[in-house]
Amino acid sequence: MAAASSFDLISDLHLDFWINSNNTQSQIDLFVDSLLPTDRPINPSKVLVIAGDLGHKNSQNELLLRSFKRYYRSILFVFGNHDLYLTSSSARWKSKYLSANRINEMKQLATQIEGIYILDGSTVSIEGVAYGGTGMWHDFSFGVAMGFPEPYLLDIWQHSMNDANLILPKFNLTTLQYHFKKELEKLESIFEQSQVIITHVSPDASNMPTKYLNDPVSTFYYFDGSHLLSRAKGKVWCYGHTHTQIDYLHCDGCRNALGYPDERTGTKIRTIQL
Repeated sequence: MAAASSFDLISDLHLDFWINSNNTQSQIDLFVDSLLPTDRPINPSKVLVIAGDLGHKNSQNELLLRSFKRYYRSILFVFGNHDLYLTSSSARWKSKYLSANRINEMKQLATQIEGIYILDGSTVSIEGVAYGGTGMWHDFSFGVAMGFPEPYLLDIWQHSMNDANLILPKFNLTTLQYHFKKELEKLESIFEQSQVIITHVSPDASNMPTKYLNDPVSTFYYFDGSHLLSRAKGKVWCYGHTHTQIDYLHCDGCRNALGYPDERTGTKIRTIQL
């Protein structure tokens, strides 16, 4: 790993919560400019990592990536749960009621922009640093550890999470477990060779806010990555999803989520030194 390497990090941009669908490239540029640290607005790292949840509209997401390219030579991102959402009847019709088709469209749009890399069980090496990742998913493990049976957790998930209605086809317990298994297989396939690991869902609930410790809904924001964290010494693991602003280190893990406007986090893009 190059001694002086660094990359910039942000997640959970949720672009369409910040600006409406009629915004032009110039307005999206202003949004991107507002995320740059004020101490170095024109001198970011060469690499930007986005740990999932760009936004609900692929057309806006494409403009967002093009805007970031004004500053970054390379941009790497994984898909978050919101990147699978089909939020309108027109979006559902366009994607033939399959979230996978929306993902495929976003991949096609991204490949048309030089220096954009989607990590979906894949790796890319930039200036001697190997980046790898996938979006990941939750596995109900923390809820089960609290004593809640999986069918009960599924019922809670179906009645409390937008994922249950906006990701198509709708999940049942079997397909949720299958989706988690496939994402975990992707993660494990790139784990050893990756020096920087990017997932959207967090592998560690140890820093869960106290008020959520016994809440079954909290299990939908984490997966049990303890078997991987134990092998992550010397690696940097970046993730988002929870919108928390508690930056901390474990095996050099990190998160830096923007979140929704009403959360008022004041988050700026964060530089991670390697």
